[in-house]
Amino acid sequence: MKYLIANWKMNSVNLDLWEQEFLDFINSNKDFPQPNEVKLIVCLNLYDYYVFSEKINTSKNPIFKNISLYAQDVSRHEEGAFTGQISSKFLQKIGIKGSIVGHSELRKNGDSESNVYEKGLKLKDEKLSNILCIGEDLETLKNHNKKSFLLNQLEAFCKNGVKPDLLAYEPIWAIGTGVEADSENISSAVSIIFDFLNENKINCPVLYGGSVSTTNIEEIISIPGLEGCLVGNSSLNGEQFAIIASKIKS
Repeated sequence: MKYLIANWKMNSVNLDLWEQEFLDFINSNKDFPQPNEVKLIVCLNLYDYYVFSEKINTSKNPIFKNISLYAQDVSRHEEGAFTGQISSKFLQKIGIKGSIVGHSELRKNGDSESNVYEKGLKLKDEKLSNILCIGEDLETLKNHNKKSFLLNQLEAFCKNGVKPDLLAYEPIWAIGTGVEADSENISSAVSIIFDFLNENKINCPVLYGGSVSTTNIEEIISIPGLEGCLVGNSSLNGEQFAIIASKIKS
C-alpha cells in the first residue's frame, strides 16, 4: 500500500472544481491505482468538511469515495478556555479520521516537541490517527547535524505508547519554496528514520513532503523505503493531485 496526502493548508479550494478535475483524470486513465493500491488522504480546512464529506459519501466513484479526511492540526488539550483550538474529541465526533502533528509551519510558530507529543497522545486517546512531520532546517543541514536533529524529534514523540501512524519527512528548506531536495538527501534521512523505527520496533510507512509535484514525483517515489508523499501546493488542483497519485501505486 502506498499513501498520498494532500495538505490544503489555509487555501481556498473550489470543491466542485477539484472533484471534477480529479474525476476527469481518473476516468480517462484505465491504469489509475485502485483503493487497495494507494490510500488517499486530504487534510482540509474544517469549514470545508461537511460539503466535502458529503461529496465523498455520495460519490459513485470507488476511488473518490475512499478518500479519508484529516485535520491539519489538533489541540494538545481536551477542552477548556483555548480559543480557536480544536480538540481530538471534536475531530472524532464529526468523523475526521486523524490529523497532522508537528508540521514545520506550526513548529516555527512555537509548537514544541512536548506539544507535538501531547497532540499525538490526545489523538491516540480518541483512537484517531496521526501524521507526524519531522524535518531539519537549512542551517542544521549545512552544519551536518541532520541525524541528531531528526532523532531528537523522533525520540520526543515516540514514548508511552505514542508512535507515528504515518511519518512524513519534510526538510523545512524544501517546503513551499520550490526548492527540491535531491535524492541523496532524502535517502539519507529515510535511512536515519528507518534505523530508528526498526530499533524501536515501530511499523510505520515513511513518506516525503517538500515541493512534491507532477514533474518530480517519479524520481521521489523511486527512492527505496518511501511509501508515499505529503503534497502541498500541487494538491490544490484536483488533476495534479490525481496525476501524482497515478505515479505512486504499489
